[in-house]
Amino acid sequence: ALGGGCEVAMMCDIIYAGDKAKFGQPEITIGTIPGAGGTQRLTRAIGKSRAMEMNLTGVPITAQEASEYGLVSRVYPAATLVEEAVKTADKIASHSKIIVQICKEI
Repeated sequence: ALGGGCEVAMMCDIIYAGDKAKFGQPEITIGTIPGAGGTQRLTRAIGKSRAMEMNLTGVPITAQEASEYGLVSRVYPAATLVEEAVKTADKIASHSKIIVQICKEI
């Protein structure tokens, strides 16, 4: 997920990544800046220093690095990624809708 794709991913409550995924903000390499997701959400997710490194260099990080930095929850082999995401969705859906909604608002 690069640029806007990374920013869209950061709007999600839970991010799972395939083991070959890359995350980055390459906008600087084309003479522009990331949107609010790249400058605000990324900083909150992984800290100022790492976010600045990604934004100022345009160099992407691996899925494993994204997991270490706290940007993604888990990394799965690409072949099982959707299956694992569905398992998590089923688990969440098995809980009280009201309580899940309250948890999401916190």
